[in-house]
Amino acid sequence: MKKGSASLVMMLVLVLVLSACSSGGSNSAEGGKAEKVKLTFSVWGDVNSGADEVKLAEEFNAAHPDIEVKFEPIPSEGYGTKLTTSLAAGQAPDVFLVGEGDYYKYVDKGVIEPLDDYLSKDTAFNLDIFQKDLIENMKIEGKQYYLPKDFNPLALWYNKRMFDEAGIPYPTDEWTWDDMIATAQKLTKKDGKKYTQFGFNAGKWEYPIYTYLWDYGTDIANEDGTAAEGYMNSDKTIAAMDQYVSWSQGDSRVSPTPLDSETLGGDSSMFMTDKLAMMITGRWIKGDLDKSDVQYGSALIPQNTDGTRSSIIASAGWAINAAGKNKEAAYELVKWLSGTDAQKLRSANGKVLPATVKELDEVKAKEVADKPVIEMMDYAKKPVTMRSTNGPVFVEEFTKALEKVLLGKQDVKGALDEAAKNVDSKIK
Repeated sequence: MKKGSASLVMMLVLVLVLSACSSGGSNSAEGGKAEKVKLTFSVWGDVNSGADEVKLAEEFNAAHPDIEVKFEPIPSEGYGTKLTTSLAAGQAPDVFLVGEGDYYKYVDKGVIEPLDDYLSKDTAFNLDIFQKDLIENMKIEGKQYYLPKDFNPLALWYNKRMFDEAGIPYPTDEWTWDDMIATAQKLTKKDGKKYTQFGFNAGKWEYPIYTYLWDYGTDIANEDGTAAEGYMNSDKTIAAMDQYVSWSQGDSRVSPTPLDSETLGGDSSMFMTDKLAMMITGRWIKGDLDKSDVQYGSALIPQNTDGTRSSIIASAGWAINAAGKNKEAAYELVKWLSGTDAQKLRSANGKVLPATVKELDEVKAKEVADKPVIEMMDYAKKPVTMRSTNGPVFVEEFTKALEKVLLGKQDVKGALDEAAKNVDSKIK
């Protein structure tokens, strides 16, 4: 090789070495700047219903130039199925929303990252800003797995126009379940043999049923959610469920049957079109009610004759994907989505209640129409899905039993005996 050629080769090698050094390696972007950490997060619904989350994502990106967050909502119908499938495939979002009924389930699957280590190192963030009961509900076996998005206690909602037209006083704090059903009978109307309106919706959704069972002094499970025999099929539960299903059976029913509900468009549609006078549900219903011309009010869920009153706090918690690659950044996002500003933004539209103490106190101070909804917080209890990893088994079998009864395939005792046996068998 000629001397000149050798010198040229050495110069080229030197240039390549210097170029490689100045590039910062494959983890750096053009211009020497580090690549942004990219995160995705999901909730149930669509972009329109998740407008607040879109805004929060934009504000987060502006405040965190090293992180890029993308909001990817999942349709409400099938949210759980798609989330579970994506988790199993390793393609789930970095942060996602979980409803209170699934808190235990996803922790049991090992797909939720515990937050305790992150919280212990974070001196700038304190869980004391949140409602204590909500935070406790989001602890599983002593570990904090979720931070609250919002919450909604169940309450009794009534159609004022239907009450007014019938000349019936609105529900009071002293109402018992017997009082409510007696009023529902007056608000149920027929045209010949065809029902044109109903007084109350005693449907298949288990939450309102739980409140009735608890007031009756019974439950579908023992306290730690490990046994159904003697609870789901106890004499008290059977008697209470006999009464509950009777409200939607026969020619004297005050509640639509499943077929009635399907024919008339569902309980919300019936309520807004003056075909249903009362229903037990959460405050999320306000969003739809306020878009209609229905005149409505809220009241405490009725009590038992001994004064026992019960409710459930429906809540949603932000979770970090345990298999995520950028969990430190995901923790920052969860804090942002749960923090004070986020709580103020979501509660401003009145659909949900803020999970933070200060902001809820401000709502309490000015709330008039929905004051009973907030007061129902004091009567909240945990359904079996919030007490045990076995919760979904109880719900599945109890729902199957109720459907058999409502379809006339089995009596209450037979259906609950079978359900209790199935639950305990599956648990063992």
